[in-house]
Amino acid sequence: MPAARVLMDSVAKLHPEFQLFIGLADKMVDWDGLYDGPASIIEADTLDIPDFKTFAFQYDIMEFNTAIKPFLMEHLLVAQGFDRVFYFDPDILLLNRLDLLLAHFDEGASLLLTPHLHCPAEGDADPNDITIMRAGVYNLGFLGASRSAETLNVIRWWMRRLHRTCINAQEQGIFVDQKFMDLAPCFAPNTHIIHNPGMNLAYWNLAQVTFRQNDNAWTANDDPLVFFHFSGFDPRHPECLSKHCRHFRTNIAPPLRNLLDRYSTLLFSAGYGTIPAALYAYGAFTSGTRIPEHARHMFRENTPDWPSDPFETYEAYLQQPAPRGSQDKENLVFTNFQHYLWNFFDNQRLNLDPERADHLTSLTHWYIKNARFEQGLDHRLIEPVACRFGQVRPAKAITAFHKSADHADISVVGYLQTTSGVGTVARHTLQNLAKSGLAVEGVDVAFGVVSDRSDRSCTHLLNGRVRGRIQLYANINADQLPAILKHLQPITDPGYKISMPAWELEEFPAEWLSAFDDVDEIWAQTRWIQRMLAGRLDKPVVYMPVALTLDLPTAQPRARFGLPEDTFLFYFSFDFLSFIERKNPEGIVAAFRQMRQQHGKAHRSALVIKAMNGDFAKDREDAFLKLIGDDPDIILINGVLSRAHTLSLMTCCDCVVSLHRCEGLGLVVAEAMALGLPVIATDYAATTDLLSPATGYPVGYRLVPVKKGEYPFGEGQRWADPDIGHAAWLMRHVMNNPEEAQQKATAAQQFIQKTYNAEIVLKQQMQRFAELTKNT
Repeated sequence: MPAARVLMDSVAKLHPEFQLFIGLADKMVDWDGLYDGPASIIEADTLDIPDFKTFAFQYDIMEFNTAIKPFLMEHLLVAQGFDRVFYFDPDILLLNRLDLLLAHFDEGASLLLTPHLHCPAEGDADPNDITIMRAGVYNLGFLGASRSAETLNVIRWWMRRLHRTCINAQEQGIFVDQKFMDLAPCFAPNTHIIHNPGMNLAYWNLAQVTFRQNDNAWTANDDPLVFFHFSGFDPRHPECLSKHCRHFRTNIAPPLRNLLDRYSTLLFSAGYGTIPAALYAYGAFTSGTRIPEHARHMFRENTPDWPSDPFETYEAYLQQPAPRGSQDKENLVFTNFQHYLWNFFDNQRLNLDPERADHLTSLTHWYIKNARFEQGLDHRLIEPVACRFGQVRPAKAITAFHKSADHADISVVGYLQTTSGVGTVARHTLQNLAKSGLAVEGVDVAFGVVSDRSDRSCTHLLNGRVRGRIQLYANINADQLPAILKHLQPITDPGYKISMPAWELEEFPAEWLSAFDDVDEIWAQTRWIQRMLAGRLDKPVVYMPVALTLDLPTAQPRARFGLPEDTFLFYFSFDFLSFIERKNPEGIVAAFRQMRQQHGKAHRSALVIKAMNGDFAKDREDAFLKLIGDDPDIILINGVLSRAHTLSLMTCCDCVVSLHRCEGLGLVVAEAMALGLPVIATDYAATTDLLSPATGYPVGYRLVPVKKGEYPFGEGQRWADPDIGHAAWLMRHVMNNPEEAQQKATAAQQFIQKTYNAEIVLKQQMQRFAELTKNT
């Protein structure tokens, strides 16, 4: 859009008599100033494209942008009734009037085309005449069309072709919309080929002209430069003309460098680089899962007659069993999407037979461990496969439950008195299992704990010995598990040991896998954790969520916490001992400040940050205090609050924000959803189990390396860098759209109550216990 606005401004100055339109291959959003300017916006879904959802789903973003072009031109020529239409790619700048092109129309031209080359390019360097023949004789960054039967016949033929065949497949003789128009002069005898070198000058033909500058005007072979096409140009690197070729990269001549500098300045003035990619309307399934290119290819190649909205229904089809695949193991299913990838990659298709269980195991290992990064897949496409893969049979069964004075049925071992996230999850687990009717006891772990240990909510359930037939080690991480097992060994009876670990990064450390040697089963509280461990251990890795519903806290006035009235309050909390880089409070401060700066103060707002354990990390606390400074709109509540008071504080606020880099559970997000508060959170890691476009506001991100010291075993791994601009826009959007925000918050609360309520989770736990005891 910033580039399109620059183009339209340049046209409006030179041709104020023209009517200007921008064809938007997207949906409009309420981004301040994004659509300002002399052009009207025409959204793609208003162009009467048949089966529009199928049309949009089948194409990647480049294919989709080019595919709507003939539909837009036909709309302007027929529905709008214009006699003449010029199309320009948005990365073009008009520098002189188009009178020469208008003269061609006066002479009877039906179509106007500009060739890539004006003379042979016989060298080996790309582009040359061979590579241009593959891409198309004419550059379709520009097209002129006059309303005539001849023109409309070509445009409508082009529409029919691009409806299903606007693909980037040069090996098949197709290059999106462009290659088709090599035939246009054959179909339209009144097509005029524009040979003026000042029209559509770009990296592909610049070397064929003498390019000069006279003051603020440029020429090509002494002809005035009418419009320049900046294809492949990045204004952040104005010393390079285009990423698509090796020419014009360093030490470029002053006339070209001056033009690039001028264009860069215009782009940045129009907001280039500030519009989040996550706003693209056709980039994800309705669930929020990003659509990979392979899924689009699979859709158009294998299921072109899909009967319903693929944005809503095709994600489930990807996970369904393919017609072939070994059925020897219950935990192996060869999905439709796995089958497509197997066919696509020759090394897999030629060397691995999915009809064999051992080969299918290898294919599934690759899909879970490697497809995420090698193919850029959203982790939500991998997790269902990992969920099945982890359901291996346990090596042993347990004694059936029966009443005994000497043994409990279940012992929950964890940080049951520690005021932290891991302590909260352990307490949830113990309190919920205590409702089962079984003999359930808790064993508190203080070993190695430096955090506050003042929570007494489970005191009545605690016991000094691990007596359970099932021993559940709740939220004791792998790095601590062996030491705690050893520490508790003198007071531990024999039993079936289940580890419920937490972990945040993409790759579970290989060095820690041996920590599970002395347990019999893993419970993954999120699909994110299950994906990391499934198939890497010779024992069950079972998805077992924790109960996330909670009793609503007693309402407290804002004055109880020193919070301002008549102010929209954003909330975030973190623990200085919980790897501050992962929680990313700096990102939230940056997003809040950017929201105020870029999107104005339509409402008064403040950011409430609840922090604790700063005394144990003074350097980090001091750095954070320096960051927020004396900003009157950032309210820091530093210290330990009781669980009830923490929840009351949250309910005093209007929206919870979590711009985490990675989460293994995302308790703050879950609590906010359970309380019925709108949530803005990074669209990554375990919080995607909870937050979707239906239940909140996911924030776009890019993956970046974990820096040394930011997280244990983080070197060589990546995590999310949330899009601060997107988060800032969402914060303002929530303030400006309270009804929509409340609808999402209500949907989120209902989702938590339906999916993560204590009864549902307890039923799943008891079902698993029954499976473990049924053979005894």
